Amino acid sequence: MNFYPFSKYDLRQIAKLPSNISALANKYPCEIINVADAIDDDPFPDGYIPHIFEIYYGTSDNANVYIVDGVLQEYNLPEVEENTPSVSVLFDGNFAYIEVEGKELLNKLGGAVLPHVTINPSTLIEMLTRGVFND
Repeated sequence: MNFYPFSKYDLRQIAKLPSNISALANKYPCEIINVADAIDDDPFPDGYIPHIFEIYYGTSDNANVYIVDGVLQEYNLPEVEENTPSVSVLFDGNFAYIEVEGKELLNKLGGAVLPHVTINPSTLIEMLTRGVFND
C-alpha cells in the first residue's frame, strides 16, 4: 500500500526513470522521487569539497550524520539488525548518492572530495551520553 501521494508531476518524473528504478517507487517513494529530481544533475566537479555533508539512513527525518565545514555536528545511527534499506547522501542540499536495498540508484559524487572531519569535545560528550540519562 502506498501512503505517499504522488502528484501528476511525480508520476511523470518516475515514468522517465529506468524500469528497475521506477519499480521501487511504491516501496521507497521519497528515495525514488529524489532520484528522479537529481538524475539529470551533473556530477560534482573534481576537487569539490562540500560545505554541508549529510547522510540519511532509511526514513530518518533528520540527518544521521551531519557535517558542516568539516566539523561533525550530528552522529546518530539507527539501530538495525541488518543493512539499512536505503542510504541518501547530500552535499550542500543536493543529492549526491542514493542506494536502495544495496543497489546504487544515483551516483553524482563525481570528483567530490570528502572533508576531513573533526569533532569538538562537547559534541562528542553529548553524543556519547545521549540516551544514558533518558532511560
